[in-house]
Amino acid sequence: MKKQNPLARVTRKVAFGTTVAIVLVGATILTSCRKEAKTQPEVAGIETFSKAQAAAQFYQSGTHDGFFWSLWKSDGATGTVNYANGPNGNYSVNWTGFNGNFTCGKGYSVGSASYKIGYNLGIYSNSGGGTFGWYGWSRNPYYEYYVNETWGAVSPHTGTYLGTFESDGAGYNVWTRWMTGKNIDGGDGFRQIYSSRVTKVTTGQNHVITFANHYNKWSSLGYTLGQLNIPAIMVSETWGSNTNGNINCTIWAQ
Repeated sequence: MKKQNPLARVTRKVAFGTTVAIVLVGATILTSCRKEAKTQPEVAGIETFSKAQAAAQFYQSGTHDGFFWSLWKSDGATGTVNYANGPNGNYSVNWTGFNGNFTCGKGYSVGSASYKIGYNLGIYSNSGGGTFGWYGWSRNPYYEYYVNETWGAVSPHTGTYLGTFESDGAGYNVWTRWMTGKNIDGGDGFRQIYSSRVTKVTTGQNHVITFANHYNKWSSLGYTLGQLNIPAIMVSETWGSNTNGNINCTIWAQ
């Protein structure tokens, strides 16, 4: 959900593979707001990634202990990012001196309006922009959606404010905006819709996201998601210059 620059010349795609891979020609990628897709040779058998510099966009995805996971890094990003899958629905990521945009997380290979996700955010620090929460895409129509549970030092909120509602004991503000860049299939334009907690979530406690509450609220406002047969993850995202952070999260189905 990068907000610093207009979205331009962006290709968004979604990966459905169950093995770890760098982007291949014809493959599709799950990415978030500020993304540019390029091709790379395949690399297999990697579940932890750390690299000081990247001259081209980087994407990995796969399955681990029954969960889908992915890691994406923007074109030309520099700095160090370490992503690791823990047991079951756990993952961690830490980064230092990072310049650019990355997203990563763990979830499911297809989305659903009926998901009820339990999670515990054990550690969260992010000196840049970006967000943590439930994330995915829909087709027909194209939506990029977020349920933002917390965010970094720079607020991700922008666009048209649509009001506030309550879900799972917390207040959420709803926002939307139209994006003129490329959608996940390479066509022009898509809409972002997101709910953001009024108060950032506390760390070290169990929480729930009843996604149907957000789906139905968005629909009542005239923004109904399309087909959800695209991966959905509990995303950790950051963007900015010389950012640092550390996140550890565990998710489970309620």
